[in-house]
Amino acid sequence: MTRRLAIVAMVCAAALFLPLVAGAQTPDFSGKWVQDMDKSDPAGGGRGPAGPQTVTITQTATELTIEREGRGGVQKTVYKLDGTESVNVAGRGGEAKSISKWDGAKLVTKTTRSMTNQAGEAMTIESEEVRSLEADGTMVVVTTTKSPMGEQTRKVVFKKG
Repeated sequence: MTRRLAIVAMVCAAALFLPLVAGAQTPDFSGKWVQDMDKSDPAGGGRGPAGPQTVTITQTATELTIEREGRGGVQKTVYKLDGTESVNVAGRGGEAKSISKWDGAKLVTKTTRSMTNQAGEAMTIESEEVRSLEADGTMVVVTTTKSPMGEQTRKVVFKKG
């Protein structure tokens, strides 16, 4: 009887413990973040903007919202966190379709952007963004982009600002 009671107690403890472990694997990216220029790869292979980017992230159980200040004002991007498709506005009048999924403690977002290039031709750009929180409190975003011009991977490091 004692052995049976011990097994039941272990099963109950495991049932209570596993959701806590699973919840601990999904970090909260909420907050205002400023790019650490010294730890980040240069934009556009060194041809991009000189200043650090600032983003504000709001995260709920179901969505991650990123707001960036740009030349045209605030750009808002919303990603669903349940693996269903999110649609946002992309540059040059196109749209971006994304699917975000948790891979352990990392948020992986795959995006396909349809847009028109400067010559007026339709083009598709695919990207995969892997977002993580590091032990030192920084947020690291590694983006691999595939376009008609080739493939590029860039790491951007942010610190709370």
